[in-house]
Amino acid sequence: MSRQPLIIEGHVGIAATPQRVFDVLADPTTWFRIDPTLVDVTPRERLVLGMTGTMRNRRGPGLIATATWTTTELISGARLVQQLTGFGYELTEAVTLEPDALGTRMSVVDSLTPTSLAGRAMVALSRGVMERDLHARFRRLKALLETSAAAEG
Repeated sequence: MSRQPLIIEGHVGIAATPQRVFDVLADPTTWFRIDPTLVDVTPRERLVLGMTGTMRNRRGPGLIATATWTTTELISGARLVQQLTGFGYELTEAVTLEPDALGTRMSVVDSLTPTSLAGRAMVALSRGVMERDLHARFRRLKALLETSAAAEG
């Protein structure tokens, strides 16, 4: 079985400091405002290196998928890496935050690897859904941070 990963990359500019973006991403309670497919996440405390938990996401009408996650890299204001394991797949999501003229340039690299035959089929069909979901999360994060910054200013 091929374990060739599917790589999805995206970038977004956000009018907020890298530390502010990081603080939102490192708080699981805000994940619900960023990811409309998220049904539940535990624990809900601020991330620390090595922290593990579970999340449940809607994957279609009546279909809820559960994954476990581990925070494998955590550099305040700069980088966050999560490793997720679900039925038939492993996903590594690496988020890098860099200051730019707008505030922050956020780069995300998702690497989705099948771990079973069923996972191989799922990964082969996932590109469009993953790209759509990543861009939806970018829009929601940008709106959350830029709206709160405007309200504070």
